[in-house]
Amino acid sequence: MQPREARDIVIATAALTIAFAIAFADGLTGIFQANVVSLLLVSFVAVATGFVLHELGHRFLSHRYGYYAEFQMWPFGVGLALLFSFLGFVFAAPGAVVIHPKADIWGRFVPIEKRKYALVSLIGPAVNMVLAGAFILAHMLAPLTLAGIPMFVLAAQINLWLALFNMIPFPPLDGSKVFAWRKDVWGVFFGALLVLFVVGFIF
Repeated sequence: MQPREARDIVIATAALTIAFAIAFADGLTGIFQANVVSLLLVSFVAVATGFVLHELGHRFLSHRYGYYAEFQMWPFGVGLALLFSFLGFVFAAPGAVVIHPKADIWGRFVPIEKRKYALVSLIGPAVNMVLAGAFILAHMLAPLTLAGIPMFVLAAQINLWLALFNMIPFPPLDGSKVFAWRKDVWGVFFGALLVLFVVGFIF
């Protein structure tokens, strides 16, 4: 990983951590009343695992397919994440993993296969889904709270939101590539995420 890419991931992680903490504090109206420090700690744990592993999942599968991939921060997306958090909503796209097509023996770039592009896009939200399920199970087996905040529940909710937001079928989000490849696969996966999302907010 290049220093610039590592820097972008750190900045994006910090921005999302702050954004989720503000949003869970009910935005601007509750930021001075809620336990913001505790929310920041829990949000950091969830984002540092969910967001980072989401992006690393994209990179890993891209490299397995022989493509070069790197995370690139989107400054405008970072700004939107922080801005909307004051309204209680998190714009969960501070950047994205950019996949570069391979070159043939003549130096000509070969278009990325649609199926592989979709699977690379799908693995990020899939990582969040697995993490969310693990956090929900952890809460059921051994509930853990910090200043009254159910840590595992909040972590599950953050992971589910990262997955749901990124599966919106609108470019350049992950969902747009999956939807363009197989609408049925997108529908089943998105539906499963919605069910988990509801379960995550029941606790």
